[in-house]
Parts: sequence; structure tokens; C-alpha cells
Amino acid sequence: MTIWLWVYFLVFQFGCLLSYCLSDERKENMSRNKKEEDAKKKRLVQDNWKLDYAEIAKITGQSIDAVRKMYRRLGLPAKRDNVQYQEAGLTADIEVMKKYMKSPRTMEEICNRFNLPPKKVHDVVEELRETHHVVDITEDKISLGKSIAPNYRPIEVDFAKYAEVEIPFGFTADNHLGSKYERLEVLNDLYDRFQKEGVTTVYQGGNIIDGEARFNKFDIYSHGLNAQVNNLVEKWPVRKGITTRFITGDDHEGWYVQREHINIGQVIESEAKRMGRNDLLHLGYMERDLVLKQPEGEATLRVIHAGGGSSYADSYSSQKYAETLEGGEKPDIVLVGHFHKFDYDYPREIHIIQGASTQDQTPFMRKRRLKSVIGGVILWVKQAENGVLRSVKVEFIPYFNKRFYIYHW
Repeated sequence: MTIWLWVYFLVFQFGCLLSYCLSDERKENMSRNKKEEDAKKKRLVQDNWKLDYAEIAKITGQSIDAVRKMYRRLGLPAKRDNVQYQEAGLTADIEVMKKYMKSPRTMEEICNRFNLPPKKVHDVVEELRETHHVVDITEDKISLGKSIAPNYRPIEVDFAKYAEVEIPFGFTADNHLGSKYERLEVLNDLYDRFQKEGVTTVYQGGNIIDGEARFNKFDIYSHGLNAQVNNLVEKWPVRKGITTRFITGDDHEGWYVQREHINIGQVIESEAKRMGRNDLLHLGYMERDLVLKQPEGEATLRVIHAGGGSSYADSYSSQKYAETLEGGEKPDIVLVGHFHKFDYDYPREIHIIQGASTQDQTPFMRKRRLKSVIGGVILWVKQAENGVLRSVKVEFIPYFNKRFYIYHW
């Protein structure tokens, strides 16, 4: 009897040991299968990284909640629904990567952070550039830029057919569309005058929109990047035969460059074309030269959005600008935006014209004791075959505050 008990006990112990070993082996197999399954899912997600939760759930046959849990378990970056960036043509993944790339990052850091191969990161960079984002690549670091390098390559304009012929140009600046203080009736009347005088090209000196910042949020009626751009494209005057060539400043519209890391001028031009307008063309950021070419010479016209505050004398800023230019680098004509003043000077043989504005004085301007001159300019330019400007006539078209028209017209 005792022997049989010992036999039964040993068989039982052997069974337990065998079961334990088989259990460990089963657990190892399950763990290995789980890792393989996770790796497979991870590859699936990485190969379809642009898809949202619902689309991933459809591919994997899981619920959306299960996909979210899978993302957390696998350590993948969460997808966030962001209506503003979806409207701009960006995916939630790229928005997460944008936030990460606000500081300079190496390719290896970005790949490791988002579990992506270098090729996919290159694709993201190209997609950001295609949607007019400013991406800086310096040495081995990638980051989103807060400024845009001016384009110093001049635009060549064939002016040979206009030799010894007086040609009119329109000039306007500081229109600030989106502001409650914009003067759209002035802007439209200016374009009527431009068309009547035979103007085919209007140059715009920056601050074409009011932008959005902490101190002007109560002065604007159009809020958000998309809203301001759409408002501009819808309201900017359309006149048959007239093209507007504009620059963008580092303030107002430039705030979007600094905050959203986008080339706002390219965004405006692209949106205008998307909405069927081919008459709004972006010249560049802060300044751009245009070379008026003749068979035996040329002249340079420069459009700039200046910086700094207004001076006591309206002409002082123009004079100081001319003083700082090197002798061999002087343009022949400079069209200046930013100051909301009209002024025409000829320092150092440079025709410098400030283009006034089409925005009434704002509370911010009153606080800083800054006036806003309302109006626009027509330039009549005659150029010889050797490129020399024979004559430059400047016609200033002034306007007044709205009460003037109520009581006098």
C-alpha cells in the first residue's frame, strides 16, 4: 500500500512538472507570436502612416477604439483630429511632426521618434514644402523656419517695346484687408483710376492683409489664416487687363510666417489660382527687384516693405534708406510700403516713393501717435534704349476719412 502511494505521488509530481514545462513553452510561443503580430501591425501602420484611425481599423478588422489602444501599446504617435490643418491639406501625423520639428532635429531623431524610415521623413518634408511651409535644413538638422530668405535674383522685364514711351504703373501699399479699418471703397476706386489711365501692372508694397496678433484681435473681422486669405482673394479688386504683383512684409502677414511657419505670399497666390484668379502674383518676401531691360541698357525698380517706426519728417526714412545703399547697388526706383505715408524724394539720384495706405488710423496707431495717409500712386515712366530713365512722373491720388464723403459729396 505504501509503495503504491509513493508511485502515485511520483507520477503526480512528474505530471505537474511536465505541465509546468509545457505551460512555459506555450507562454513563450504565445509571447513570440504576440511580438510577431505586433511587429506586423507596426509595419502595417508605418506603411499606411497617412491613414486615420477609421481607415486603419478597416484594414486591420478592428474597432477604432482597439486601434487607438494598439497605437498606445506599440508606442506610436497618436493621431489628432485638427480641422484647421485638415483644411490646409495636412494630415494629423504631419501636424504632430511639425510640433516636434519646431526645434532643430537630426534625421535620426525624427526617425526614432516617429518610427519612420528616412524616406518617409523626406516625404513629409516635401509635403510640407508643397503646402508652402518654411523648412530649414542646415547641416544635419531639420526644423521649421520663422523667416524667409529674400530672393535677390531680379525679375527681368522686357521693356524694349516701350522705349521712349511713357508707361503708367500703379502703386498701393498697406491695405490690411481683414481689418475693421480697411478702406475697400478707396482700393476699388484706385483700381478704377488705374484702369482708366491704362495701367496694366499694379505693385503692392506689403501688408496686403492685417494678420493676427495679440494686440489687433479686436481690430479684425476675419480670424485665422484661411479666413484672412480667402477674404483677401474674394475682395481684392478685379479689373480686366490689370495684374497685381505684391510682396509680403515681416509684420502683419509675416506673423503667420513666424507662428505657422508658412510662406504666406505663396499661400495667397496658390489660393487665388485655386479660386480662378491669375491676377495676384507674389513677388517675394520683404523686397524684390525688377529689371526693366532695353536693347542697350537697363533700369532697376525695387519694391520693399520697410521696417521701423515713423520719423518726425515723412522724407527722413527714404533719405536714410538711400544713404545706406552701396554705390554700385543703387536701384533707379524704390517703391516703399510700411509707413502709411505718401512721399516722393530723389536722394542720391534714386526715385523713392512711399505709397500711402488704404487703412484708416487704428487704435494702435493713435496710441503710438501715428497718422495714416489714405491714397495711392500712379507712376509715369519713360525709358530710353540705353536703359536710362528719361522721366518719372508721380501722381498721388489722395482720399479722406469717411465723414468727408458723407458731408461733401
